[in-house]
Amino acid sequence: MTRPSTVATLRRIGLGGITGSPVAFAVVLVLMALLLAVPFAHNGYVETTFRYILMYATMAYGWNMIGGYTGYVSFGQVAFFGIGAYCSAVLSTMKIDNLFADVALACVVAAAFAILIGLAVLQLKGHYFAIATLGVGLAVTDIVSNLDALGGTGGMNISQVDEAHFSVYYYAMWLVALGAILATYFIARSKLGYAFVAIRENEEAAAVLGINPRRYKIAAWAISATMAGAAGAVFAAANGHLEPSIAFSPDSNIFPIVMALLGGIGTVAGPFIGAVILAGVNELLQRYFVNVHTLFFGAVIVLVVLLLPRGLVWLFGLRGGARAWLKSLTVNKA
Repeated sequence: MTRPSTVATLRRIGLGGITGSPVAFAVVLVLMALLLAVPFAHNGYVETTFRYILMYATMAYGWNMIGGYTGYVSFGQVAFFGIGAYCSAVLSTMKIDNLFADVALACVVAAAFAILIGLAVLQLKGHYFAIATLGVGLAVTDIVSNLDALGGTGGMNISQVDEAHFSVYYYAMWLVALGAILATYFIARSKLGYAFVAIRENEEAAAVLGINPRRYKIAAWAISATMAGAAGAVFAAANGHLEPSIAFSPDSNIFPIVMALLGGIGTVAGPFIGAVILAGVNELLQRYFVNVHTLFFGAVIVLVVLLLPRGLVWLFGLRGGARAWLKSLTVNKA
């Protein structure tokens, strides 16, 4: 089947393209524009909070590429985030303190690692793939913890810019998040995006249409790793100190997944909306109710699966109000 006929067929059967609301995407762009003003508040706490929101949003977009568009649920995204973070730390020890170099190296190394591991892991499907990716994340954590060249469990210190220019890390994370958003937008509208969604819907049928599932799954995971690695590079530089418990934190593994689920997987706007809501609420809970913020995320997972299986973005285009929403729940349970 030729390339044009493949795309035409995918369009006819309703696959590919942006599966989320254009209104929601417009809201995301407006919010991103507003977030440019955060450093002007001259409040370190607020700036750090929003930098974390942008970081989690970027990681959520990375997970969304493999878990949302391609349908392969990964529990090892934190491995790419940690690899990106350590790339930044290694460059710092070499006296190369340049955020562009940090992000570039992180993207290349994370993508290369994803391709290498993906050749084997992406042969698996369903819960076997999920468990394998979890194992990858744990293995990378243990390897880094035992490498003296990377500081072992004690970690590494990273040189930072002076206090007057500290907002450069915020803007770097903003650019990384914007890159993830725009990359998702253009990929979702391309033949690459059509192929990802076709694999998600029916991998065997996609192969019949002329799509090479293995090649596209590896591409999706490499793109996913690139986004997570870029976020990790900026995070490490901004944090000033890196150790395995920080670089490979369980929060950095679970939070992006929950954020993508809440916002809406397989959409352009969903991961950002989910990140803003959950990261913001979690920050408030950590500040005022330290003992319940973890319980909150557990409750969110249950409620999203039960009440919003398609995420918040789906509600933007819902017609029929509460009755249509309740009907959709019945259909999903069936």
